[in-house]
Amino acid sequence: MVITQKAQDQLKQVLGSGEVLEIGLKGGGCSGLMITLEKAELTGTTELSIGEKAKFADQMSQKYLQGGSLDYKDEGFSKRFVVNPSEGTR
Repeated sequence: MVITQKAQDQLKQVLGSGEVLEIGLKGGGCSGLMITLEKAELTGTTELSIGEKAKFADQMSQKYLQGGSLDYKDEGFSKRFVVNPSEGTR
């Protein structure tokens, strides 16, 4: 997964020391899966790590999202992280 510079900058601002953004999947939504973004404690670098400030929640999430990207959008009153799955998982 590619994390854009905007997303990296925002992660540094919102995450405290020892925290990472955990990106996962859970059942629900129109396609049967919803993407989840949660703060989690840093447990060291593993095969689920995405750089220094993010990680996949589990191997299933990694399988479906690893070819995608994480971006940050700041559009006036709408500020949010955006996960773009890889073309093969849409």
